[in-house]
Amino acid sequence: MADILREAREAKGRSLRSAAKELGVDPSYLSRVETGERFPSAELRERAEGIYDIDSDTLALSAGHVPPDVLEILRQNPALLQEIRARHGQPR
Repeated sequence: MADILREAREAKGRSLRSAAKELGVDPSYLSRVETGERFPSAELRERAEGIYDIDSDTLALSAGHVPPDVLEILRQNPALLQEIRARHGQPR
């Protein structure tokens, strides 16, 4: 997730300080988030999604969170797990 946030900030041409101000956080906190030392709060993730046009599913997955609708699909269709692993070279 740290890489996604840093790359999104850089793609928008924002300095760390200006991005922190825009996101409503301290620059040192944003720096620690972008280096992976801290996990971003839900509020920061939500603001970053809007400001940097980051897809919420992409951000959630990068944080290790599977969107609830996808979890429900997998619960109802557990065979999809093997199909996904086979298709993407991750046999179990």
